[in-house]
Amino acid sequence: MQTPSKSGYEINPEAIFKKSVLKIKGYQSPPQSHVKAKLNQNENPFDVPLEVKAMLADRIVRLAWNRYPVNESPALRKKLADWHHVHPRQILLGNGSNQLLQTILSATVNDGDKICWSSPTFSLFSLFSALYNAVPVDILQTSDLRFPYETFIAGVEKHQPRVTLLCSPNNPTGSEIDLDFLRTLCNAASGLVFWDEAYAEFTDQTAVELLHQYSNLVISRTFSKAFSLAGLRFGYLIANKPVIEQLEKVNLPYNVNIITEAVVSELLDCRDILFERVNQIIEQRQWMYEKLCRIPKLKVYRSKANFILFKCQHARSVFQTLKKHGILVRDVSSYPLLDNHLRVNVGSPEENEYFLDILQTIR
Repeated sequence: MQTPSKSGYEINPEAIFKKSVLKIKGYQSPPQSHVKAKLNQNENPFDVPLEVKAMLADRIVRLAWNRYPVNESPALRKKLADWHHVHPRQILLGNGSNQLLQTILSATVNDGDKICWSSPTFSLFSLFSALYNAVPVDILQTSDLRFPYETFIAGVEKHQPRVTLLCSPNNPTGSEIDLDFLRTLCNAASGLVFWDEAYAEFTDQTAVELLHQYSNLVISRTFSKAFSLAGLRFGYLIANKPVIEQLEKVNLPYNVNIITEAVVSELLDCRDILFERVNQIIEQRQWMYEKLCRIPKLKVYRSKANFILFKCQHARSVFQTLKKHGILVRDVSSYPLLDNHLRVNVGSPEENEYFLDILQTIR
């Protein structure tokens, strides 16, 4: 029984909150402090160019901040649709792709439904699965972090999950999943196949071309990585019209604010500038990979994203030493199969050199 206090009744969490919420830890945000090299959140090290911000400044000031946006941002949907050569009704916008993943699960998953993925992968998959009281079907990658193609298809055919969740390139391994496998998966799956392409701009592969063949495929994109908008939060889904029509019913209204809408629209008009920076990151990724491979006792994994995964002895100690030198990387040792692994995203050339210089001194 709740007991009165000076400010009202004492809250008994178990009497109020869902059991699934009480059990989970929630998303753990890494350190945010100002440091010499911030390489822990897969951000783009280059901010939106000042000349682009200047063009936007007057436009943003003149917007009516006291009015709601036009719901579903039809003009922005059309721009994105034109870019991907799909119909505007195949686009759904969100406050980051994570919010849209939650929309998908809210629209599809009942208590006891199965959700399938392959660890190690994006941590929100398991968190959301627990939140929605789903039955997790986690088909582990191999000991050398290769995707388990045959085992995964067998698992999907056996369990018939309501939703299958995959990232390509995968976070935190950086590996890509073959599109021929995706075709097989879409044929085998009775539920939705969520295909997260958060890092698609750092590689030359996309599944958008498969949408006309598979009605259960849903592709997720974000502007947080390649397009330098982690601070403004914008993502979108691409799927077939019948899927988008159902997801629209669940998606939060007015979830893209007028400032984000204006910025994204402008960035779509100057993609060439942004892709020049993406190409710089890809070049730096290769340079970092080669440098890391020369450091004794490191196991380094090739990446198609804007980060690199590596294994080292005493990863926690290495993480703390780097932090003392003002370098933030991500300790992913708690992920399945990733004991003593760290993930470093590609930063500016100066950050990358500093990170490598310090890493080589750690014994």
